[in-house]
Order: sequence, then C-alpha cells, then structure tokens
Amino acid sequence: MDEERAKRVEGIVGVIVELTRLKERHAAITRNVVAPDGVELAAYAALFALEKDGPMRSSVLAERIHTDPSTASRYVSTLTNLGYADRTPDPSDRRAALVAATEAGREKVAHIRAQRNERLRPLLAEWTDEEIDQFVALGNRALDQFEQALSLMREP
Repeated sequence: MDEERAKRVEGIVGVIVELTRLKERHAAITRNVVAPDGVELAAYAALFALEKDGPMRSSVLAERIHTDPSTASRYVSTLTNLGYADRTPDPSDRRAALVAATEAGREKVAHIRAQRNERLRPLLAEWTDEEIDQFVALGNRALDQFEQALSLMREP
C-alpha cells in the first residue's frame, strides 16, 4: 500500500474510532432517558432486531446482534419479563421457541426511535438529504465489507 493510500485508510480508522467513542458517550448520557427501567441498552438492540425482522430463535437473534447465545438469552429473559417480548413454540420444531416483540415492545421501539430522531435532528440540520443518503450508502457499504472481512478472519 502506498503512503497516500495508507493516510486515507488511517483517516477512515480515525472516523471509526471517533464514532465509537461518541456512541459510548451518547449511551452513557441517554441511558436513563432510554432505559429508566435499568435495562441494559444492548437489550434494546435485541428488541429493535425483533421489531424489524420478526419472530426468530434466540440463536438467530444472537447472530443478528453479534453476541453470544447466553447473552442473547439473558436479553430475551429481560425483555420477556418487561412484557416487551414473548416466546412461542417454533412450529418447525416444538422443542425450540421463537421470540417476538409484543405490542408493548413495538411501542417501546417507536418511543426510543422518536426520542433518538428528535435529538439527532439539530445535529443534522446543516446536512442536505443527498449528504445523508450518501453517508448511509457509504456507511452500509463499509459495514458490509467489514462484516465480510471479519467472517474471513474467523475461518481457519
């Protein structure tokens, strides 16, 4: 890799590092607003996945939110206890269960999404719709390629 390309790659790494740092700060600041019930914020990632993708087994949920099965199971228990999710027998295998967001869970997702969007509105006020679309397209492209790279790293 030539020096100019290496500098560009370092620029990308710098943006990723700063986005991660800001995400962590944002989580700390909004924890009590989003989760006054004391629920781990990561459990809400599971709820968002259930709301978006519909019923699924806990093992599939774990893959979807990039965590181990025991952690996903803990999130499912928390969400079930709060009434945000429920378990039903999997029709394809009665020994397994499907987890789904309940109406209360979908309402919680809508509430969190509305709060988040309201907080982001002033931050993006100077961005055009085209710039937002471009950021989303490039961000999704990067995420897909990083995911592919991680999959290759896991292979023996």
